[in-house]
Amino acid sequence: MTYEELLELGETVGTQSRGLSQEQISLLPISKYKRGFFSRRKSRDERCVICQMEYKRGDRRMTLPCNHMYHAGCGAKWLCINKACPICYTEVFVDASKRVKSNH
Repeated sequence: MTYEELLELGETVGTQSRGLSQEQISLLPISKYKRGFFSRRKSRDERCVICQMEYKRGDRRMTLPCNHMYHAGCGAKWLCINKACPICYTEVFVDASKRVKSNH
C-alpha cells in the first residue's frame, strides 16, 4: 500500500465505532457491592480490573454476560470504546428485547 492509501484506510477505520451505544450499555445489569467491612476472605473479584481499585461497600457494579464485573462507570467507559470484556474478550451483545446475551 502507498502512504496515501494507508492514510485513507486509517481515516476510514478511525471513524468506525468499536463500542456499544449508551442505550445498549444502559441495558446491562447493575448491582451494589455488598461485602462487609469485616470479611476476611479476599478474592480477585474484589477489584475492578479496569481502574484497579478495590470495590467498596455500596459501589455500583456492572455485570457483563460473561459474568465479569466492573465498576459501573468504568464498564460504561470501556464499552463505549470496545464491546469486548477486558478479561475474557467475549463480545457483548445487547438485543432489542432488552435481554443481555453473549457469544459464549
